[in-house]
Amino acid sequence: METLAGTTTFVLHKVAVASRRAIADRLADRPGLTLWQYAALAELGDHGPAAQNSLAAGLGMDPSDMVRLMDELISKRLVGRERDPADRRRYRITLTAKGRAALTTAGQVIREVEQASLEPLSAAERATLHALVTKVRARSVNH
Repeated sequence: METLAGTTTFVLHKVAVASRRAIADRLADRPGLTLWQYAALAELGDHGPAAQNSLAAGLGMDPSDMVRLMDELISKRLVGRERDPADRRRYRITLTAKGRAALTTAGQVIREVEQASLEPLSAAERATLHALVTKVRARSVNH
């Protein structure tokens, strides 16, 4: 009989939960972001300005929750919200300079947490782990 500790997906889940908690705690300290705030900034950093509803879809977030999240980011002056010139019914969200700086700091924090979390592994093992979990994720996203 196999135990939970012998189940790869359970062990991956436990590592992910611990890492996510560490990232959330560190982001709250520096640069003062929640995970959702970071995710929104990262999405904008990766893809550029976006319609608010497209951003919500990309994050898998309910549009009403996205409005609240954008209000938080706007109040921190990390993003700007303006009417989309291509469709005046939509809002377009853009990163501000302050938002780009926060995203850069957040990236450093996440790399530090990942470094500490994966410290028992060699660089080659980390690369192999990343390749393997990326392969599994790609299949799970497509199914």
